[in-house]
Amino acid sequence: MDLGSFETAYVQAKNLETADGYALAAEILLSEIMIGAVEKNKKQAKRARKLAEEGLELDPTHQNARLQYAIADGFITRETGDVSAWMKKLPQKTHEIVEAYRTDFPGDPRGDALLGAWHLAIARKAGNKNAQKWFDASILQGRELFRQARVTEPDDIIISVNYAFSLLALDDDDFGDTEEARVILTKVMETQPSNFLSGVLKIYAGEALTHIDDRDTVSDYVGMFLDGEVPSITEED
Repeated sequence: MDLGSFETAYVQAKNLETADGYALAAEILLSEIMIGAVEKNKKQAKRARKLAEEGLELDPTHQNARLQYAIADGFITRETGDVSAWMKKLPQKTHEIVEAYRTDFPGDPRGDALLGAWHLAIARKAGNKNAQKWFDASILQGRELFRQARVTEPDDIIISVNYAFSLLALDDDDFGDTEEARVILTKVMETQPSNFLSGVLKIYAGEALTHIDDRDTVSDYVGMFLDGEVPSITEED
């Protein structure tokens, strides 16, 4: 599958007008955001959340629709300015949505990974000390949740890359060790991708691994990915 196939699959899925179809259509839109293929991430995330809502209207217990709703909401929070997100309490609302998903689907490691990503994203934005004080979020909790997810799905490239990149994006003073990320990314490079999204993320993982000993460079690179951009290495003169 390529981006053109993504568009075809999106149209086909949406036109099914079923809970499965709407959830899959939302998943496709969110996959495009994850690889940096979208110009307006927040607008696309809102489209995806609306599709997930349509799926849930047809089947309130639909697991993938619930999952895509949670992912879309997280992207919307990420794309909202820090002050606006703070005033609207968006991080707290996203936390509640992810926790509800984990409660209803306790066997799904993607729920653990989502909550782990929430903790590490807050720590990246606010610093670990302020993350704990303002949101009860922490690097420690984020690492525990991601590790729990990887115990269940050790070969999941999407979970692994998001975890490793989230670690590398942290402030050096909060978490300067790159060894865990190195081990994870090395394993990713030995894993066969199961789909197009995983294949793209494996390419990103290889580039990050190549520059992992240059903390500033790799931090900028993974930060682009986490911010919904196509990551790239800026060569110094």
